[in-house]
Formats: sequence, C-alpha cells, structure tokens
Amino acid sequence: MKVLLLGVTGNVGSRMLPALLARNHQVVAYVRTPSKIPSEAKSKIDSIVTGSATDSEAIKAAITSHSCDAIVNAAGVAPMTRFHSQGDFSTIFAAVVKAAALEAGRERGGAPIRCWLMSGFGILDSPKKPYMMADYIPMFPAHKPNYMLIKSHPVEELAWSLFCATQMFPRYDTPRYPADTDAASNLVAKSDAPPAWTERFRCVPLIGNYLNVMAQSQSCFSVLENCVDFMAADLEMGLRSEWVGKRVGVMEKSKVKAV
Repeated sequence: MKVLLLGVTGNVGSRMLPALLARNHQVVAYVRTPSKIPSEAKSKIDSIVTGSATDSEAIKAAITSHSCDAIVNAAGVAPMTRFHSQGDFSTIFAAVVKAAALEAGRERGGAPIRCWLMSGFGILDSPKKPYMMADYIPMFPAHKPNYMLIKSHPVEELAWSLFCATQMFPRYDTPRYPADTDAASNLVAKSDAPPAWTERFRCVPLIGNYLNVMAQSQSCFSVLENCVDFMAADLEMGLRSEWVGKRVGVMEKSKVKAV
C-alpha cells in the first residue's frame, strides 16, 4: 500500500516510518522541513513532499499526485488542557480529513482512502454509558471535537480509524531499522472502549466510576514501537480492516492480567 505519512520528523512519525517500511508499504513523506529528516530515513522514503500539515489543498495534491491509498497522520501535538497553547493539532486533523475525505477521495472515485489518525484515551467509552473517559479525566480536550468531526463522515467516504492511547513510551531512544514486525503482537486491542477493563471500585457510592477510571487508566500506557507496528500491520488489511470506522483502545498484553 502507498501511504502518505504526516509527521515523519516527530516522535510518533519517525517510528511509524520504519514500521511501515517493515510491512512493505511505500511511504510518501509529507513534511514542512525535509532537511530535518535523517539521511538514513530519507534514503528509504519513496517520495518527499514539502508542505504545511494545515494546508488541505497541498495534502490533497500529495495524495492524488502520488496515488496514495492511505494516509497516516502523526503530525501535531494535542494540548494537555484548554489552558495550554492549542497549537495546530486540531487544524491539522481537520485539514487531513478535508483533504482525504472531501477532496482527494471524491476526486479519484471508487474505494475510499484508508486513514489512521492519532487521538486519545479520553474519547473511548467509559463503563457507564453514555459517558466517555474524558468525562472523568478532562485532559487533552482537542480529541473530542476531532472525533465529532471524523464520525460525521461515513466510512464509505473515508475509511478512518482513531488510535486512542493514553501515553506511548518509546522502547528505544531513536528509530530502529529494520523495525520489529512482531511488535503489534504485544498489544491487546478493542474497538471504542479500553480492552480488559474491569468493574473495579464501581460499587463505591458516588465516586465509584471516577475511582474505576483513575485506577485503571495507567494500565493502558503502551510502548510506542508496538503501537506503530499495530497500525502498519493493520494497513496491510486495507479496507477489510476490522478497525475501519472505530476508535481503537490498546493495552500491553503484559498488563492485562494485572488489571
């Protein structure tokens, strides 16, 4: 699959690149400053497109001119609270959706573009419906409106998935080539809710649901290399992926029994 990758010089994107390559995807890197791409990485990229991640027209042009089948957005950093600088995270998210769904996808016709976008734990469903995790842990507020935006687009228009981790910690200080193609097997995944969630503390009057979420949320911390391999492996499935149109929660297998 030919994949347009945004954020290749960032913490997630720089590790996403070797994961995609290890899964035999062709990678078109979309980046503001190509000089920031390490020479080792640059030599392995199919094409490099210079542009702003907030420019939907330029993203659309990159998709169509390079005949990309998929897009992975690892650009931008979500603000932790509404009091932090909001940056370009939501603007980038909207630009990718507009470029892939409303413009490039419709222009080329036929099958929709496969799309993985980075999101957060807060938009996963909590054990008490209809609440989300963010109703108990009000952090990274940008993820909820991003989710509202993406779910307004049917999967026939954009075959989207949202990767909803809590925190991702790199196993290695720098990206490794070749990446481990067995890394995804270290994760347990579930659509729209955290995997292996228990009813712990929910029976406590008044504050049980808060205690339930707070006590277990850290169990969803994940290894970054496992996460990017999970997405790269899923792209091999194309539009047959079970995660199309889903929020995807993950947990390290080693932590499942501890929950």
